[in-house]
Amino acid sequence: MIRFFLFSLTIALIVTIAPLYSSLASSTDEEEEPEVVETDESNHNWKKTSSQLEMVHEDTHEYTAWHNFVKRTFKCDITHKIRTDVWYCDIHDHTKSDVSLEETIHSRDHGH
Repeated sequence: MIRFFLFSLTIALIVTIAPLYSSLASSTDEEEEPEVVETDESNHNWKKTSSQLEMVHEDTHEYTAWHNFVKRTFKCDITHKIRTDVWYCDIHDHTKSDVSLEETIHSRDHGH
């Protein structure tokens, strides 16, 4: 009786797990490659129309440090300096923008 129970349990597990495994294996084999759109940058006449520098407050965190032989907790504000450049092509009437992180600023000097 125990052998029959173990046999039927094994068959039930195989029947339920086999389709899951085959669907996972087939989904990893059929990964689609992203479509690449080729553009010819030589046909554009890009001119920088504006540039903006913005300070964005990102987070506040606490850290502990020894100050005058006393362990204290301090708060540190994290700010990001972000530059946004806007470009314009007068031939095709296209615009594009470039956003870059210039600097990450901590309000207190500590090991981060």
